[in-house]
Amino acid sequence: MNTQWVSDGPETTPGDIEEPGLDGPFVIGVDLGGTKILARAIDPATGAASGRIKRMTPAGPSVVLDSLVEAIQDLPGWEQAEGVGLGVPGFVTKDGVVTSCPNIKGWDEPVAVSAELGSRLGMNVVVANDVDCGAVAEQRFGAGRGVDDLLAVFVGTGVGGGLVLDGQLVIGDRGLVGEIGHVTVEPGGRPCGCGGRGHLEAYAGRAGINREVRRRHEKSPQLLVDLAGEGSIKSRHIARGIADEDDTTIEMMAEAAAALALVIGNAATLLDLPRVILGGGVVDKLGQPFIDQIAQSDRFGGFGADLVDLVPADRLDDAGAVGAAMIAVDRL
Repeated sequence: MNTQWVSDGPETTPGDIEEPGLDGPFVIGVDLGGTKILARAIDPATGAASGRIKRMTPAGPSVVLDSLVEAIQDLPGWEQAEGVGLGVPGFVTKDGVVTSCPNIKGWDEPVAVSAELGSRLGMNVVVANDVDCGAVAEQRFGAGRGVDDLLAVFVGTGVGGGLVLDGQLVIGDRGLVGEIGHVTVEPGGRPCGCGGRGHLEAYAGRAGINREVRRRHEKSPQLLVDLAGEGSIKSRHIARGIADEDDTTIEMMAEAAAALALVIGNAATLLDLPRVILGGGVVDKLGQPFIDQIAQSDRFGGFGADLVDLVPADRLDDAGAVGAAMIAVDRL
């Protein structure tokens, strides 16, 4: 599932408000994450953001919708917005139905979010996947500026992707375009959080690495488990394991790099992509050496690494909200 735009970091607190300072027309961009809701006023011409409302993400879709409405309406001047763009950590259909949000407790059934919020707010609401929002933000204002065809891949708890062709986000009728984390790299391989086996996410996402390392820990002690304790293995633990030259950590990240190289190379060949942007918590923490490891892997798919440039994401401020607003502008 594409849920990787927000990397490891402190949780936000509710009630953080700034007065908006945009002089012209604006669109409201909202980033719904597993822990926070962030609403901002976005200038559609420049991507500049102003105003800031933060709320903690509650459990269950009905309560989440209530919190989204409150966050938007707490943004001063919200009634003058030309529309709302919302990024969510789940599968989103073309007509704005969120079929599931596994990272939000209790959200396991389809909800017509676009129609429901639009009715309650009295304005058009466009809903998109959160990683797609990150991809659009990077293409318009970040590491993808000047490139019309690109793939953005975010590696964190899972592995998410967003595809831009001819300068436009591509999602598909069921919202599955860009779900690179669920491309098979090893038939019958490690279990994936989606219920499948051998998916990229099972090898490169932190959740998949956590499952595999804890499985090994049952047979012999593992440094990553010692570092994480009862919690999930974080990107900082992986970085520490590499720094300490822990054999398991080095092996796991070599497998992650190889799996990413296989899928990225095949995607770049299939779609003739000149650039792939890499971001997310794992890439942010491990940096250029990990990107180089992917590019230099002998498993790089398709025509090889010479076909495509691998570049780090710019890590734009509030990219989820900015990207959501840009997608809303495009569709409205």
